[in-house]
Amino acid sequence: MKFIYFSFKHRYRYGDLNNFLNSRIYGKYFVLNLGGPFKSFIAKLLTFFKIGKAISCDGKPLITDKSRGINFWMRGTTINIPFNLWNLDNNYVTINNPILQGRKIFQVYPINIKKTRIQDDIKIVYMSRVNIETNFQEKNIWEKYKMQLLEDFSIIDNKKFWDKIFSNNNLKIYEDILKKELSEESKNEVKKFLLYKKLKVLLRFEIIKNLITRFDSKLNLIGDDWNSFSFKSKPSIFNTRKIKNIYKGNICLDLGSILGSVSLYSRSNLIIESGGLIIQSFQNDGKNIWGDLHNKILFKNLPDLISLLENLLYNKKYCSILLQKIYNNFIDSNKSIEQSLDKIFK
Repeated sequence: MKFIYFSFKHRYRYGDLNNFLNSRIYGKYFVLNLGGPFKSFIAKLLTFFKIGKAISCDGKPLITDKSRGINFWMRGTTINIPFNLWNLDNNYVTINNPILQGRKIFQVYPINIKKTRIQDDIKIVYMSRVNIETNFQEKNIWEKYKMQLLEDFSIIDNKKFWDKIFSNNNLKIYEDILKKELSEESKNEVKKFLLYKKLKVLLRFEIIKNLITRFDSKLNLIGDDWNSFSFKSKPSIFNTRKIKNIYKGNICLDLGSILGSVSLYSRSNLIIESGGLIIQSFQNDGKNIWGDLHNKILFKNLPDLISLLENLLYNKKYCSILLQKIYNNFIDSNKSIEQSLDKIFK
């Protein structure tokens, strides 16, 4: 049995890992949670004496020696790692981004999934923040490619699409906020990433605007930011237990992370573990993660999404079948997590 321990000083990181730390044994690995002010001190001692292997969340404490463990940056992609630490060979992130090269991903799977039933008054649930403020260049690029993105959401995760955008004079975008010590290659990556996030938010807003027009009272929109657009929405919720109760047995819309293209990340794992019926915009790993379910719960454009929602809202029996299939799809998550750990600590 190999000993692995998580180290993070701030307890809120526990929520980002969902049910992962509630289970301790994944095949050949015994995983211990040493999160929080006191336990993280114990983790420092174990790391110093090279006892087991550490997974240090957000580099606190920073591990520079790969033989002692890894730094697991939970805020998303490599761009979120401090620039002076980019070259460490034991950095791992949560989300893959198609326009960033050579990234190591630690894939976490949903675990301890709650078995539940579809709600009698089933709702479409969507929780998020949104900020659609744009500068001049962002607005122009969005207007130029808006219709193309709405016709196929997955284009935004296509490297050729980004090569086309940046083939002209747009490389000057964000120049005023970039660090001078970055190489030109790194600067271009950061520029693409910042624009990527903005276009994803604008696309997300456009999708929700269309769904509100179509589904009105059936859409349970949650997030403080939406009120500023006169949308009927509820305040943001930060209590994980309350969030789980809202997801449970409802149709849970996941438009993907604004940071990259990945099917399983903190939000989608929470939906699945809560017993929610997830429907998701197509991600680059969608077919691999969802198998036979990919053509039943994934969508690539507005017509597909609207058709899927209408089918689910008025067919509770089919919803129940899909919910069971999602549960079955992750019945062996323990083994999948063991394989994720193997890739790091083999």
